[in-house]
Amino acid sequence: MHSSALIRTATAALALGALAACSSTPAPTEQMAVSRTTVNRVAAAPAVATSAPVQLQQAREKLMQAEKAMAEKDYVAARRLAAEAEVDARVAETRADAASNAANLTQVQDGIRALQEEINRRSPR
Repeated sequence: MHSSALIRTATAALALGALAACSSTPAPTEQMAVSRTTVNRVAAAPAVATSAPVQLQQAREKLMQAEKAMAEKDYVAARRLAAEAEVDARVAETRADAASNAANLTQVQDGIRALQEEINRRSPR
């Protein structure tokens, strides 16, 4: 009988410790602000909406989930979701930059090709 009381006491102590750990987690207000700013900045770029709509939508959804977790005081989930939203937004931005760079490269290559054709046409044979 003594061992079952000890087990109950230990279990209660562990449960209280877990609750104390949860309540001591600070609200991720800075992470939320950074993530919100990043998602809004990236979403404002027209190229992102056309080049990386899936990643942009994922970032927006995760930010909404993070805000919901903040309201529910689930700060661990809020911090994780906010960080994921920021990363998704940066991935969307990088994809848009890559698409723009690829278009610029194609344009430069076309220009070089046109110049080479002009040189070949004007050179004596």
